Amino acid sequence: MEKPTIAYDIAFSANNTNTGEGWCCGAPTGISTTQWPRGRSNGEPMAHIWTLLVPEQYRTKGSEYMAISLFHADDHVSDTIEDVAALFESETFKEPATAIPFWKALLDYTQNKHPQEQYFEDLIGGGWALIWLTEAEFRSTSTAVPDPAIGIYPGYETFDGTNAYKQNSPAKYITLVERTNDPNVGKNITEFPDEEEENAYVPLFTTKAGALDLDDRFFGKSHFGGTSSPSQGEPDFSPFYFEFDEVFGNANLGGDGVAQIDLLHDKFDWSCG
Repeated sequence: MEKPTIAYDIAFSANNTNTGEGWCCGAPTGISTTQWPRGRSNGEPMAHIWTLLVPEQYRTKGSEYMAISLFHADDHVSDTIEDVAALFESETFKEPATAIPFWKALLDYTQNKHPQEQYFEDLIGGGWALIWLTEAEFRSTSTAVPDPAIGIYPGYETFDGTNAYKQNSPAKYITLVERTNDPNVGKNITEFPDEEEENAYVPLFTTKAGALDLDDRFFGKSHFGGTSSPSQGEPDFSPFYFEFDEVFGNANLGGDGVAQIDLLHDKFDWSCG
């Protein structure tokens, strides 16, 4: 597909007005309660991080899919429930166990996931689920989180990690803002570009970036495409990427981290300082 020619920053809307362009926190739309993504360690409903309208040039799955939702589970610190991982691997379970509502609901999820769900496990074992939505799904009503009676294993207690019940703050609505004069729009992001190449990617905090005032204009922004603002190294991602920090949706990114999603190649990466 043609490379993008415009990058877009995420800005919180004035007076938290619903602009029709997305939100962080709150609840997702376009999925059933059964399809709400579940953690692979304890089977609990993942925290909803954000749901966003994707600018037209970044709709890598075809024009039909025009929004994305992201969910997160701290599987790397949550107490593991025996047989949850096995259930995800086999999508079947011993018949007597389905009499327990938790297992029945988890089995229903594994067998009826949203067809556009993508699952990522990060380098430390955290779980992430990305779902592409049609316009009808994006514009639909909010999805109810699964009832705790079927979302939490009986007697399960953990003080670590997050889930849809712990992270349930109201929606914060956003607006998409076109960037101006971003020389990196349409370029693969890379940590070590060829500095002798005239049209090479320009990382922040380099001599060339300083001359173009990129550091002041683009540091610390959540955005589609253009100049990246990573916490550490740059992942080698396509120009069709979305970058976000912890401010945008309260995901656990190590306290001060930044994450990137390659929407073309279905890759996920994050790092913290």
